[in-house]
Amino acid sequence: LLQQHRRRQQTAAYSKMQPGRAKLPACSLQEQILTTIRTHQVTVISGATGCGKTTQIPQLIIDDMLERGVGATCRIICTQPRRLSAIAVAERVAEERAARVGEEVGYAIRLENRAGPATRVLFCTTGI
Repeated sequence: LLQQHRRRQQTAAYSKMQPGRAKLPACSLQEQILTTIRTHQVTVISGATGCGKTTQIPQLIIDDMLERGVGATCRIICTQPRRLSAIAVAERVAEERAARVGEEVGYAIRLENRAGPATRVLFCTTGI
């Protein structure tokens, strides 16, 4: 998994997304967020709309776990209030990671499931 991640980091698609991600408040607090998550069983993160809670925090976590060699144990579930939100966010995060929906990033809503064995971040509606 780490080798796949590092290969993706070398692609033009991945590099193109990084400047926009870096501008989000969640990314500027990366070390504080990751330290808090590592040292507490439960972490609540709140922030203004558009600060990167939904798109960036899961990526910070998976990247950290990959770099520490425990990425295979990582499974992140992010609930979304609406079907279209879950799909749109999964597509956005997959794009930022230079991946396809259904691989490392997926979604599950009602009768539609675009996730697989390699999915580490799953966006779903609260009914799933």
